[in-house]
Parts: sequence; C-alpha cells; structure tokens
Amino acid sequence: MGTKSRIMETTFKLVLKKGFTDVSLNKIIKASNTTTGGFYHHFNSKDALLLEVIEKYIFNYFNSTIEQIRSFKGTPKEKLQTVMLSIVAECVNINEISSKKVYYRNLHLLLMEGVQKYDVIAESYKKFYHNLLNFIKEVVDEGVAQDMIRQDIDSHELAIFVQTSILGTVIMWVGMPEMPLEKRMISNIDHLWAYMKK
Repeated sequence: MGTKSRIMETTFKLVLKKGFTDVSLNKIIKASNTTTGGFYHHFNSKDALLLEVIEKYIFNYFNSTIEQIRSFKGTPKEKLQTVMLSIVAECVNINEISSKKVYYRNLHLLLMEGVQKYDVIAESYKKFYHNLLNFIKEVVDEGVAQDMIRQDIDSHELAIFVQTSILGTVIMWVGMPEMPLEKRMISNIDHLWAYMKK
C-alpha cells in the first residue's frame, strides 16, 4: 500500500472512532507511520485530507450502491427496498479499507459532523441526496409504467415523501440504536408501497 493510501485509510479509521475534532494531524502522521514531509507531499492540509477521505470512503460507497441497484433485476418495490437496505444496513462493508464491517450509525454521525464543519462535504452530501432522490423517482416512474403504482400522484412529490420517510427512519435509529433498523425500514417501505400501489 502506498503512503497516500495508508494515510487515508488510517485517517478514516481514526475519525470513525474519534470524530474529526479529536484527530490531530500529529495523530494521523504517527498512526500512519509517515513523516510530516511525507504527509505534505500528498495533502496540502488536514482539511484537504479529510475531504478526500470522506469522498472516497463514504460518498463513493453510497453512490456506487445506487449505481449497482440501477441494474438490479427486480420489481420497483424490490429495487427500492434493496437500495435502502444496502445503503443503511446496520453494518456496511466498505471494501476499500478491509473486510471488516463499519457501523452505519458511526458513518452517519461522522458525516453529520463533516457537513457542519466543511462546505465541500455539505455539497457532496447534497449531491448524494439529489442522486438518491432521482433514483427513487426513476423507480416510481418505472412502477407507474409497469402499471404497479398509481398514476394519480406526482412521481417527484412521491419520491420526496419516500426519501423523507427513509431518512426519518435513519435519524430515529441514530437516536434510538436499540430500534431494529432493518425491520423498521422494511415495515416503512411496505406501508409506503401499500399507499403507492394500484
């Protein structure tokens, strides 16, 4: 593994455990077994590193999951359920760092901290949710075209409603981790589908 990859992987593991604020540049340099000069050869600053880490390990994971589901062969309901359960499973496997799974709750909390602190992360966050909204609308439009979803409702408004329900479920689970996320998500999608279907 090259120096840049080692710094990024080490940083991601550190910020998952401690958050952005409690991980100093000195801790990153020491934990990644590099030098200050080695660090600055690859990154202009700690902030530049953190932005690149979030983009690689979180947004790439989210967006690649959506792209994989786009080619998934299944009903619109199965597509919707699969993308939601893939993105917000209690544990997610981010292959770039290891075979170890990462708790989605930790990813979500880290992302919220990054959104508050860095405009660039907030912009990536917004782009991801626009991408997710477009995917949900595509699924709704597919269901309407297949005569599985009612045609008397606006697909864009319905996509917003579905996404809001999903995000609300995640936020409830972050605040109440004892709530079984997968069970609650499946139940909510079932209720949404009952409302949407013909």
